[in-house]
Amino acid sequence: MVVLVCAGLALIVACDDERSVSVLTPSDGPVTFTVVALNACWLFDGVGEEEFSTAPQSPAEAAAHLSDVASYLATIVPDFISLAEIEDAAMLDRLNQELGSEYHPVFVQGTDDYTGQDVAALSRFQVVESGRSDAQVRYPVPESQLRAPQGVQGAAKHFWATTEISGMPVTLIGLHFLAYPDDLQRVTRREAQATIIRDLARGFLDAGHEIIILGDVNDFDDEICDAAGNEPRTCVDRLLKDIDPDREGDELINVCGRLERSDRYSYWYDRNRNGIDDGDEEHSQIDHMLVSRGLEPYLVDVRIDRVYESGTVSDHWPIVATFEFPGE
Repeated sequence: MVVLVCAGLALIVACDDERSVSVLTPSDGPVTFTVVALNACWLFDGVGEEEFSTAPQSPAEAAAHLSDVASYLATIVPDFISLAEIEDAAMLDRLNQELGSEYHPVFVQGTDDYTGQDVAALSRFQVVESGRSDAQVRYPVPESQLRAPQGVQGAAKHFWATTEISGMPVTLIGLHFLAYPDDLQRVTRREAQATIIRDLARGFLDAGHEIIILGDVNDFDDEICDAAGNEPRTCVDRLLKDIDPDREGDELINVCGRLERSDRYSYWYDRNRNGIDDGDEEHSQIDHMLVSRGLEPYLVDVRIDRVYESGTVSDHWPIVATFEFPGE
């Protein structure tokens, strides 16, 4: 049994405002919902990040990066954008302004005091509620195959946001887990983070919601293998897909299962540091989008959008998934 040291759940109820809202009526016909998971690669303001060499080192550099991210997102006009590595609500508002202020911002303060990074979202659809889990879990978790080290871990960077599509409550959980898939000092802690998200998602599933978990997991999927055939050392993928062991089968599926294996990579790791993409052996899938079974029939398109050069808009490429629902 997982020990929950603090099982608190922070809740923020979204208030009505003057922003534009997608209003769905029967005359609208089919409802399209395009979701993007993007690690925005230090979407910061360029002030006070000098110790992090990959962060913008000046306000001008930060503004240029913000413009690049916004210009990319404007080309696909998504309905829901989940962003990892964003600094704060102010940067989220700046991005929204660059996109014409057409989105509802979702920002719930996280607890990463080292990098100051957070996870946030922009939604064209009205967000009914949003929040995060303050749970802390002891690791290694019971499902782990690893037994050292031991400690307590929270999920510092995540949010949940609930919207409604064609009368269907859908809760999206954006996340950014600890980095380095093979680092033993981190893998058991990442399993603890996955346990927190699993329990959070199961609560919404039990309440009749459909679920989308998306973001930078920093780990691999043992069933939906990436281009390089990377295998996880952890049970993170199992925890996030089989969120209710008492039910038969996995409750969530990885949308990248719709792609050919050679196309499953969201990150290029220049292993030999030659500045050249040497192909599949340097391609990994550490960003994921998992959706509940009830959403699977409505999933009409999945792609990893590699339209920009790695290291320009981001050092990650986003997952873009489109759903099509019948009108109300």
